[in-house]
Amino acid sequence: MSLDTQCLDFVETLRAQTSFDALWRVFNDHLRSHGVSRVIYAQTPAVRSRTISQEMLYRSTFPADFTHLYAEKGMIDHDPRAHYCDSGAEAPLYWAHPDARLDADPETREVLDLCEDFGVSFGLTLPLKGASALNRSGAGLAFSARNGDEAADILAANGSAICAATRLFHALAQTPAIAPGSVRLSLRERECLLWSATGLRNKEIAFRLSISEKTVEHHMASAMTKLHAMNRTHAVARALIFGLIVP
Repeated sequence: MSLDTQCLDFVETLRAQTSFDALWRVFNDHLRSHGVSRVIYAQTPAVRSRTISQEMLYRSTFPADFTHLYAEKGMIDHDPRAHYCDSGAEAPLYWAHPDARLDADPETREVLDLCEDFGVSFGLTLPLKGASALNRSGAGLAFSARNGDEAADILAANGSAICAATRLFHALAQTPAIAPGSVRLSLRERECLLWSATGLRNKEIAFRLSISEKTVEHHMASAMTKLHAMNRTHAVARALIFGLIVP
């Protein structure tokens, strides 16, 4: 099968997916065939009052221990590659081996050492435009490379294809049909957020959905946790920004 035929098959397969999870699987399978071993795909509001780790919503195929330290414990906040996605840049940023970052401050050094420890020192960061000016996105893609020479070979052979596939995945992931699945909100949680966005109170939402007011409170609290929101108004705003609910 020729490279062009492979690419067309991938595009058709990706476009045929009807859920975020299915889209994510097809995307990652395709990238593995191009020398990418791990992916983290993240979205943040364009205007933030907190750190990246406190604001971002993400999916990751990195090892769970790595993701826990990097995303959940806040090491990403000291990663200049993550901040690059916030800079408004559009070009890919290719990772250098940690040994080349002798000017890094101690916290950045820890991030780079973490990547080295988990064998994800080579790859690229790709800023991605959100569906609206209110959100920013980006992907970190680690290469299946043990050294700089192997990484350079992957980049030379597949760099353009990797970036094109990531941009296509992102464009489809932002569509109204797919975006709600990027965060695992339940149908009830989305319904409660949507009705709250219209100005209804819990009692009124409960009446609309034929459930108890206490159940509405439970769904709203769960949605707030998943969205890293400080209150219900913040949860609604974040759901709208990320396209998880459509008024």
